[in-house]
Amino acid sequence: MRWLKLSLAVLLAVLCMITIPHQVSAHATLVESVPAANAELDQAPSQVVLTFNERLEDGAFYIRVLDTNKKPVTAAKAELNANHTALQLHLPSLAKGNYLVTYHVISADGHPIDGTYLFAVGQPISAAPVDTSGGANHLHSNGLSTGLSFEDAVQFISRVFYYMAMLAFTGWLLWQRLAPGRSAAVRTYLMGWAGQLQRIYLIVFIFFMFTHVYALIGDGGADALQAIFTSTGAGYIWIASLLLSLLGFVVLYRSLWIDILWAASIWLTKSLNGHASVFEPKAQTIVLDMLHLAAAALWVGGLVMLLVLWRKDREEGLAFFPRFSATALYSIVLLMVTGVLSVLIFLPNLTYIIETEWGQLLLAKSALVLLVVVTGMILRSIYRKRRLKQTALFLGTDAVLAVLIVGIVGIFTYLTPLPSNKPLNWHVMGEKIHMTAQITPNVPGVNDFTVKVWLPEKLGKPKQILMKLQDAKASEIAPLEVPLVWTEDKSGVPEDSYGGLSKYMYTARGAYLPYAGYWNVEIRVMDSNDDETVYNKQIRLF
Repeated sequence: MRWLKLSLAVLLAVLCMITIPHQVSAHATLVESVPAANAELDQAPSQVVLTFNERLEDGAFYIRVLDTNKKPVTAAKAELNANHTALQLHLPSLAKGNYLVTYHVISADGHPIDGTYLFAVGQPISAAPVDTSGGANHLHSNGLSTGLSFEDAVQFISRVFYYMAMLAFTGWLLWQRLAPGRSAAVRTYLMGWAGQLQRIYLIVFIFFMFTHVYALIGDGGADALQAIFTSTGAGYIWIASLLLSLLGFVVLYRSLWIDILWAASIWLTKSLNGHASVFEPKAQTIVLDMLHLAAAALWVGGLVMLLVLWRKDREEGLAFFPRFSATALYSIVLLMVTGVLSVLIFLPNLTYIIETEWGQLLLAKSALVLLVVVTGMILRSIYRKRRLKQTALFLGTDAVLAVLIVGIVGIFTYLTPLPSNKPLNWHVMGEKIHMTAQITPNVPGVNDFTVKVWLPEKLGKPKQILMKLQDAKASEIAPLEVPLVWTEDKSGVPEDSYGGLSKYMYTARGAYLPYAGYWNVEIRVMDSNDDETVYNKQIRLF
């Protein structure tokens, strides 16, 4: 076990050199759109500008603006700014009407993001506000609760099988070098299994790549397919991964160090095409992710080998068990340490763990890992007592837990660790007064604030409209008052009415939500009779 102790010492030394940073880069989400979602404009915009909080991949992106006949208003192509954080599409002169903006981008971690929203020129967006405010049709934003399409389900299945095949084969490869078996027959048998696992890994990887490339293309067609492999980091990494997978059939099993280097390269390419590649500092997150994958591979690959030996030759399985058991213990410890450090890097606020589906799946995974620890302790105990039937039972339990954990990993690695903000579209219907409040994009910093009220025609214009914002966790801080001003509807279209009610609109723009947290929104509407209606709502900014 000298190699194991030496390896553990080296890994711990690497972990000690990794400091925990405070700078965090979120996954790509839309932070500003011009025109804004559901905007009702007096003048036609000259361009559409979409700004994201993270660097975008070059090549496979587009913005399309459609009229009410579903016809594109321009054949021009969108352009990326110098920082790769904003898309811009120049528009021709637009006539009065409603327009739909749809976009497709690829974030720096290689995941597609699609979104759609509306704006109007010279008229309102008809009837009730449309809740399409820049929503991203992407599991990084919407998560599982919004429902899965067939395409999403296939992607998740491919990811689960990919992680299982990758961890099983790379782990098996190392174990075959470090514990090859005592007899020639067993070594030959294990080599046969290695070949099968290698072929399975290649097939699953190609399936995984195909399903994700299909999602990245969107509606871009052949041009987007070419751009993915010639202009995006994700495409380059997939090509490298495919070449490595094919190269493995030539170079593996010739040298211990070549095998280790090949496995480490597979882990590296996976780390470069996932969450670790977009959080700063990248060097630390990528090293942590590689160590996490290495530990998982040693555990999963060793468990698969133990199950195979147990079924083929019980004596070989019993001889292999002590070495696997010790290594599995070290691997689980390393998994816990690297996992905790990664979470501290990913999340600026640990409460996000219970506020996101990513965090909830992480908690489920952590619970399963604890069950693995308990199962391992029981296994070591009954092994020493040579209770073979019970040992086989708990080995099966360990295998089931491993499958469940890898299944969760395949899902939650495609979700964003950080929650996303969504525009506020708050409507309250009353007997004599209706109110709509909108905050767009509803993020810390500059936002557009709109309050619309509908009052009986005989009362005329409201005497006063107030919007106050207060930090819900700091009552000692006085509320911020948003300086709303009456905005005249110059569209020439009669104002919306609700059975004899007239609409009045008030707007403001500014950084009146200066930081993340819970905020109480209070709106006070006083009519000409000095009757006041008060509305309260709490919102959460991330």
